[in-house]
Amino acid sequence: MRRRFPIACLLLAWLCANGAVWNVVQVVAWAKMFHDYSAVMPAVQALKLTFDGSAPCNLCTVAQAGQDGARDQLPAGAALTDGAKLILALHASPELVLKAPGELWPGLAHEVGRTRGERVPVPPPRA
Repeated sequence: MRRRFPIACLLLAWLCANGAVWNVVQVVAWAKMFHDYSAVMPAVQALKLTFDGSAPCNLCTVAQAGQDGARDQLPAGAALTDGAKLILALHASPELVLKAPGELWPGLAHEVGRTRGERVPVPPPRA
């Protein structure tokens, strides 16, 4: 519970910062329109009339005005133009070139390593 509340608050703040509140308002408006239309006509016709866009309800116009206002507040160049696409998954990454090192360990005389010149005393000396 102690971790879920801050994560939920962070998610809500992120959604509000990205303008998802206006999308929620639009979905609520569509649900209200469908509910009102389906009371007086068949469901298929109510669905077509809801998503037709020819006669938006008051809540739809509020959601559209809010989205337009949020879009107008963006800094110049931050919004995408009409035909621009933002593709993040297909960026070309630079080629990875692996090169063998010149020597394995710097400072070693040869590949085996430093060898002992004198013999190891057997048995070990006692102090």
